Amino acid sequence: MSYKYRIYRFPAGICLNGKEFICKENGDYMLFDTMGMAKMWIKKQDPTINVNVEDLMSEHGLDIEQHSPENDYYYEELAT
Repeated sequence: MSYKYRIYRFPAGICLNGKEFICKENGDYMLFDTMGMAKMWIKKQDPTINVNVEDLMSEHGLDIEQHSPENDYYYEELAT
C-alpha cells in the first residue's frame, strides 16, 4: 500500500500540543500523492518559504510526513 503525505505544525511551536494539519474546507486532512506535491503546495501558499531546507520544522515551523498508521492521526481513505 502506498501512503500519501500531509503537512503539519505544532500549535504555538510546542510539540507537546499535538499536531495541527493542513485541512480542506470540510475539515478533512489535505493529503498529497508525493512529498514533492506537498512542497509545491507550501511554496504556492508562501513563495518565501524554502521547502528544500534540511529541516523544514526548524526553519519554518512546518513539516511533511507520511500519512500512515505509524505516524498516528491516521484514517484509511475510502475508495470512491
